[in-house]
Amino acid sequence: MIQVAQANHTGNMGDTIPPMGAMPYNWTLPVAERVKALVSVPVATVGRVVSVEAGEKILEDGAADIIAYGRSLMCDPDIALKAATGEPIRECLNCNKGCVDAIQNRKYISCVLNAENGDEATIAIKPGEGDKKIAVVGGGIAGLEAARVAAKRGYDVTVYEASDHLAPDCAGGCASAQGRDHALGRVLREDSAGLGVKVELNHAATAEDLNAADAAIVAVGAHDVVIPVPGADSEKVVSSWDVLAGKVELTGRVAVIGGGLVGTETAEYLLQHGCEVAIVEMLDKIAAGESETILPLIMSDFAEHNVEQHVKTRLTAITDEGVEAIRTTEDGTEEPVKIACDYVVMAVGSKANAFDLDA
Repeated sequence: MIQVAQANHTGNMGDTIPPMGAMPYNWTLPVAERVKALVSVPVATVGRVVSVEAGEKILEDGAADIIAYGRSLMCDPDIALKAATGEPIRECLNCNKGCVDAIQNRKYISCVLNAENGDEATIAIKPGEGDKKIAVVGGGIAGLEAARVAAKRGYDVTVYEASDHLAPDCAGGCASAQGRDHALGRVLREDSAGLGVKVELNHAATAEDLNAADAAIVAVGAHDVVIPVPGADSEKVVSSWDVLAGKVELTGRVAVIGGGLVGTETAEYLLQHGCEVAIVEMLDKIAAGESETILPLIMSDFAEHNVEQHVKTRLTAITDEGVEAIRTTEDGTEEPVKIACDYVVMAVGSKANAFDLDA
């Protein structure tokens, strides 16, 4: 067998194992097809195949004889078993967060979608402690994952969700330039349903609901933080979460307050939708927590679209014309800054939603 892949020694593993958005799906397949046309032994392809359906299509087309999965097997090592049984398969985001980035930085491998990855000997879903009822408050990604694990342990699980829907398909930043319409929410919903988890929509959990259970798991989520400066209540101020969820559509020039991971992701999303973007960040670097395999892609995107990066800059007010801020210069002095914009997006972090436990 010949496996056709791509590797190099540039020092950045993102060139070899590209993160989401960097390369198309099945990106090495065209080379595998050329090799297959010249040899008689089986040819394997690898590289962002991600789904079983995509792999089947490659086989049906005769483009390759064997489909190899790399990161996908870290995300869900039971792909083959689940394909046979029809169980929902957890698909790799290609985020590179726990695997490729970890290898590049000589750190322990993990996976953002598989808590057991790398710790299978000590972290595993074990049988529960008898016949118990579990109440899960909140039907988002965290709530559904908790419900899934509790149900697999053999417990009787009920999820209480105050809204009219459970976690959407989209999760893990799929609305941005780096992501895609990722079906983690769908997998969790189907997995939970297959395990007999009961769901109560439009039902805010009451003290009676929770006291009737043997244990309660609170997963009510968080909300976007708004910096309390003059003008923060203006109609031109929107949440980064609402932007990424597609709840609001912005045009023209936008100032993104916060240059962390959410802020940079929001900026990329806005660029894809034709906006001009300026980022205001208090630290001395944009995307300080981003990895070496992904950061070059972001910065290249920002350079191509002339994104303004106002670092060491603190927001002080929002006006009809734009935003006002204070910038700390290299010599430590402070100077006022005015940035004209049509909209202001808050991306300065989140705060846990309150939940009353008194009763």
